[in-house]
Amino acid sequence: MKKMFISKKRKKGWLIIMLTGIFLGLFTCFLADIVRARVINVDKLVKQLEEQREKQIDNPRLIQKIAVQRGFEYEKGLDFKCLSWSTYPVSNGWTNQIGDRDFILDFYIPPDKKAIICTTPILAAALTAETHKPFLYEVYPTDYGLHIRITIGLSEVGDACQSLTGNINCANSILSRQVIVRHEP
Repeated sequence: MKKMFISKKRKKGWLIIMLTGIFLGLFTCFLADIVRARVINVDKLVKQLEEQREKQIDNPRLIQKIAVQRGFEYEKGLDFKCLSWSTYPVSNGWTNQIGDRDFILDFYIPPDKKAIICTTPILAAALTAETHKPFLYEVYPTDYGLHIRITIGLSEVGDACQSLTGNINCANSILSRQVIVRHEP
């Protein structure tokens, strides 16, 4: 009788360990931004924005912007800076395009700070795969540094939320953790 009781205890212990491992694995894949997806070359971007401004100095309606599509493929990998560097998120949400909505995230980078874009392992794997929707980020100058807008083509998630709950924003909290711009503290 005592042997059966110990056996049931061990089974419960292993079950708890397995469930904890599965939970930690899912958390790491979907919510932990530990993979460096791109290095943002701030000096190069500031130089390009300055050149853009000088070329269009007579245009009072100039909106300075640099769009970077896909970034550099060789810069992916685990990076502990994704855990330790600071972040300054501003907003997130969906674009207003009815036919093909994209999820956007806005961040600020203080002046003269190095910056990286960090993603979850699942999004890093998706970025590696060839898809018809590119990974895109845009850079705008501000008085306080740079404004980075990341666009992720995930209209399928918004459509699923809309059809299941009637609210396109049902997955925003999960989507906002998929990509984070981090800068030097």
